[in-house]
This record gives sequence, C-alpha cells and structure tokens, in this order.
Amino acid sequence: MTTRTVGSDIDWPAAEPIAASRIIGGAPAAQTFVTATTAGGETGLWRVTEGEFTTVHEGYVEFIHIVDGEGELVHDDGTVLPLAPGVTVTMADGWRGRWVIRRPLVKTYAILRSAS
Repeated sequence: MTTRTVGSDIDWPAAEPIAASRIIGGAPAAQTFVTATTAGGETGLWRVTEGEFTTVHEGYVEFIHIVDGEGELVHDDGTVLPLAPGVTVTMADGWRGRWVIRRPLVKTYAILRSAS
C-alpha cells in the first residue's frame, strides 16, 4: 500500500495545457499523477489550473473526489454540480459537459474502462 499526502510528497509531472480545441476560457493546464494502472482502469491524482474546458467520457466511468480547489461540472443538459473539497462524483460512460475551474483544483480519481 502507498499513502500520499496531497501537496507534500507528490512529484507532480510538468503541467500540460488542455487541448486548445477543448478550451472555452482561460488557459488551463493539468498534471496527472498515476498511482495504479490495470487492464480495466487507473487511479491517481489530477491537478488543474483555472479556466473552462469541455470533457467527454467515452468508454469509461470515472469516480472523483475533490481534495482542494473550487469550480463546477456543468452537464450538457445544464445541470450544475459545485466542486469543493469533500465532493464526490461518479461520471457515467457517455457523460458530456464542461469543467469550470475557479481556483486550482486537485481530485483523486478512479477510471473503470468499459469492456471492449
């Protein structure tokens, strides 16, 4: 078992800009620290800077838990889910919407890939 304390013992990789085709506002960049990978999925930590960008979950379900930061997830149907420390979300395969990040956000995540 590996224990991580966000912010203290993580060797984050270099930030990568969110793809320009996905950006709605700002210049968000993200860092992903993968903690485990299997044929069926992945777990880790993800950190993103302020901005707004689209997302499409195709071929996987994602479970997230917000550790730090502030923003919201806006589903394409208009449903808004505020994001703040302690919030937990499961995004189904096919989920479409956008991230609106107001304060740099850190989440833990678990991705479960759909069977091919």
